[in-house]
Amino acid sequence: MANKALEYAEDTLGVHDVYERANQAQDNLDATLTKIAEAKDKRRDLEARVTDREMIVTSDEWEKHPDMAVTRMDKHIKVALNNDTELRELREQLWRAISDIEGLEFDKTVAQNDINIATSRMTQLGGYLNYLAAVKQTAAKPEKPATPTTPGATS
Repeated sequence: MANKALEYAEDTLGVHDVYERANQAQDNLDATLTKIAEAKDKRRDLEARVTDREMIVTSDEWEKHPDMAVTRMDKHIKVALNNDTELRELREQLWRAISDIEGLEFDKTVAQNDINIATSRMTQLGGYLNYLAAVKQTAAKPEKPATPTTPGATS
């Protein structure tokens, strides 16, 4: 009987499978969080490099055109920043890094949902197994014998 109950719990209900899926989802979440941290480090590095390059281009343009009016120089610097090949490449790398982070955030949400689903299923299975144990325990109790009545006693 114990083997049938164990087979039912493992094969039909899949109690171990749910637990394994929860562990796998946790491993996936951990790996994704590590990748997110690395991608955010990369993004911060690229943002700093973009800022540094913008400062270099701006400084170079001011040195080349020291007598240019400020309003004219603002427009000129925008064009110079847009035409700078190195800055354009850095911005493209930055956009890819941001896109990678967004994709990883989605993966993180999926892993968290997988954990929540598995946890809910384990809770559900736990309740069901407790119910089955209570039913079995009740069925295993011997019936109480009927209390004998004494002749002539009135209720």
